[in-house]
Amino acid sequence: MSVRNLLIEFFEGRIKLWKSFWLVGFSHSLLLFFFIPIFEKFIFNNSEVYGLIQINQETFQLPDFTRISFLSKLIIIFSTIYVTVGIWRSSENYNGNLFWIVLTFTYLSFNNIIPTIILTLNLFI
Repeated sequence: MSVRNLLIEFFEGRIKLWKSFWLVGFSHSLLLFFFIPIFEKFIFNNSEVYGLIQINQETFQLPDFTRISFLSKLIIIFSTIYVTVGIWRSSENYNGNLFWIVLTFTYLSFNNIIPTIILTLNLFI
């Protein structure tokens, strides 16, 4: 199977739900979280891509996706829409327990759909 056919199979929801969710969805999240800030730092020389968060006495650096370039925002928006549609369609085609379908829809709503809407609204800021 070619890569093109595999991408089409995924987008149409013909990949098993567990593969769509864990292999594609989880990998996509990790790639965005780790590589977009690196991309920003080295390609656009954007050193302000990280925000500081303090929890108890510890300070952590986390990517702030509202401080990234227009191109990076577009990459995140379009790739997240693609991944979300593929996983959503896999959920609709899933014949197992309804619990996993509802859990997947809930996860996609809070982890993919809402942040994508917020990032899209902040696209030109």
